[in-house]
Formats: sequence, C-alpha cells, structure tokens
Amino acid sequence: MNELQRTEYLTALGVTSYMPRFRLPLAAEPTQAPLPPPADESPQAPPRAALMAEVATPEHSISDGGVEARGDVPVPADSAGTAPELGRVIGSITSESRVAPATRAAAPVAPPQQQVAPFVLSCWWLGEEVLAVDSREPGTALPVESLFGNIARALGWHQLPTGRDKLRWPLAENPFAAAAGAADARDTCSSWLEAACARKPVKSIWLMGVQAQSYCTPVNLDGPVNDWQGVSLVSMPSLTELLTQPERKREVWHLLRKLYPEQTRR
Repeated sequence: MNELQRTEYLTALGVTSYMPRFRLPLAAEPTQAPLPPPADESPQAPPRAALMAEVATPEHSISDGGVEARGDVPVPADSAGTAPELGRVIGSITSESRVAPATRAAAPVAPPQQQVAPFVLSCWWLGEEVLAVDSREPGTALPVESLFGNIARALGWHQLPTGRDKLRWPLAENPFAAAAGAADARDTCSSWLEAACARKPVKSIWLMGVQAQSYCTPVNLDGPVNDWQGVSLVSMPSLTELLTQPERKREVWHLLRKLYPEQTRR
C-alpha cells in the first residue's frame, strides 16, 4: 500500500493524517513511505518520487552545503526552479485524495394541519334500526338525552334495546405534543364508526352535527341521505342545535317522515 492509498483509507474512515514539520524528540528514525507509481513523467520534470523524498527528508540528513535553513523547516538552496513543479505535484496528490462532501437532499416540509377544536361524539343504538352519532361540545349542559328519547318515542322505537357509547376528541390531551389535525380526527372517528357498526350492525346511521358529518363518515356525503355498504347515512342537525334553534325541528321531522313513513304515519 502506498502513501496515497493509505491517506484515502484513513480519509474514508474519518481519520485525519498529520505530519510533523521536523523530527520530534525521541521519535524513531524517519523512513520513506512507498509512493504511487508515476502517472506521466517528462525528461525536463524531476520524478515525483524524488520530489516527495526531497520534501520528506528530515533535517539532519541533508548536507550543510545544500540546505538553506528558514526557521525549523529546511528549504533547498536551488528550490526556485523546482518550486512550481513541486507545487503541481503536491496539488495533484491533494486533489486525488480529496473526498467530495456528501450532499444531503432537502426534506420536503409538510404543510401545517388544520387544528380541530375538542368535541364529543355521543352514540345511541336503537335495536338494529338506528345508530345515532351526535356532535356535542364539552361543557354544555343541555337535555340532549331527553330530546333523543322523544324522537325515539315519536318513531315507536322507545321500547327497543338500547346501547350507549362516547368518543372524545382528542383522545388524550398532551400539551407537549403537536396539535391534532383534521386528518387525524377523520381517521380516528371513521375507524371508530366502522368498528361500532361491525360490532352492532344497524340499518341506518344518523350523523348529527358538523363534527359527526365531517370526521365520522366513512364516505363523502352528497346530500342528506347517502348509502354506505347497504347502510343509510342520514345527515341532520345535532341535538344541541335543535335545542338552541327550535325552528329546525320541523326540518328534521320532515326528513324522518320521508325516510320512515310507516313509523311516522300515526
């Protein structure tokens, strides 16, 4: 292995090579390291090995008549003619052993997600007929359960087996974590709805309120009534909106009479 290969290996391993300008105290006798074979040598230019040997020769091995001392570094007396060629040789070796800096591709910056305000989804099962998913805001004290019971009684479903469930968003409030976005809310709530329907199949799903319709639907809604795997997805106002805006109850009742004519006939 010659000196150039040794330098390349050390550079690839991240080891920096150093060479003292003079022989250190108690150091071993310096020896000439093998150099790479000459690439092209002309009769006018001295061999590269000779030039490198001239540079690496220690101070005490040069005769007094052929050296002009400048501080601690010995300089040949006739170096005026060989200085350009010496610089060319050293520059070529340096360029061959230099490692190109690694370029790192810039990582794409993801756009910020739209933050979602906390909300609660309350669910009621009425037998195998309906799964109602109602959007509620935390902290509101409204009789939403009484209103839903009145709707079930008006349809004649108040005696069916019932079930309840609740989903809070976000699932866990962590002030040190990044704010949950709309995509996260949509993935979580839609997966939760699919699992709830797989556990208790129903004929219709009522999506009541903006949050239920925006984040809980497994398909894109096109109108008040949509189909999802044979299940009717019905969009209507939330129970909170019906209590704060009583005039919208007529709108919901007309929709229920259109969807369930037999239950609303009396």
